Amino acid sequence: MRFRSILDLFKQDNWSNELVQMTTEMLELASAMFSHTSAVIVAGGADDDPQVNIYDRDKRINKLERKIRRRVVSRLSVGDSKADVPTALIFMNVVKDGERLGDYIKNLHEVAEMMPAEPDRELYRQWLAEPTETIARLFDQTRRGFVDTDEALAGAVIKTAKSTGRDVERRIREITASGLATRDAVCLVLVLRFYKRLVAHMSNIASTVVMPLDLIDFYDEPEG
Repeated sequence: MRFRSILDLFKQDNWSNELVQMTTEMLELASAMFSHTSAVIVAGGADDDPQVNIYDRDKRINKLERKIRRRVVSRLSVGDSKADVPTALIFMNVVKDGERLGDYIKNLHEVAEMMPAEPDRELYRQWLAEPTETIARLFDQTRRGFVDTDEALAGAVIKTAKSTGRDVERRIREITASGLATRDAVCLVLVLRFYKRLVAHMSNIASTVVMPLDLIDFYDEPEG
């Protein structure tokens, strides 16, 4: 089941618009968390006020997830809600992935604390700069693809997420076969593994735009 536009599903009712706005905020918060964390890990930026830049934002994401879920359950519990079920399922899937984005970025931030006191910044840029830039763009594209129900953009997000996941896995294998110092190798591999999870969750969100409900999260798997 595909929809022309999530925003058009209930033209006479603002309940889905309200959920879109909250979902947008979740993605914007996660994007800001990622920008802060990647600047610390890759560029060596100052980890200014992590409570505000990371932990408070993650708490807000969690609150939004719970608020959206309560709103969906409330909507389905009153009146003839059959027409609302597809939209409800979409939002339940999206907020799950949005919440995981916040968790994985919080985990990324913890890796920064494990890095050497004076890391070789060129080494970290060599392994992380390209996928970091790609992921930063994907946050914006995922948000716009979902909010606008843009099938072309959502499809591009999924394609980029898949290729980035493969690239990240290749980098991990190269690092594990390299002679890098153990501490650097461990930190780089951890970052890349979290990167792979981030792009997977963004791909899941994008799949809500282009896939039938029963195939959300399973974009490239054949039916059996």
